[in-house]
Amino acid sequence: MRSLFVLTLLSIAATSCHSNNPPAKSAGNCTKMAAKTGFEGAKTGVKTGVEGVKTAGKAVGGLFEGGSDEASRKWNEGKAETKRTAHEGAADTKHASQDPDCP
Repeated sequence: MRSLFVLTLLSIAATSCHSNNPPAKSAGNCTKMAAKTGFEGAKTGVKTGVEGVKTAGKAVGGLFEGGSDEASRKWNEGKAETKRTAHEGAADTKHASQDPDCP
């Protein structure tokens, strides 16, 4: 009687643990997602930094061309461009971080 009980438990355990479907979350998929997210974040930082430097340069150029009013105008134009670049990069980074196979 006892051996029948043990065999029944073993057969239930063996059939309940077996699945033909691969695991949905794997370390490989999560590692790839993390690498893509890091790359997109770094790329966003570089692009935004470049835009910031260009903005500063245009503002200084505007100061010499038309005084402080021109410098202020160029600064505000550059600020808007830098902000747009940062938001686009943030959207790309967020998209890269959303992998359905990772928790």
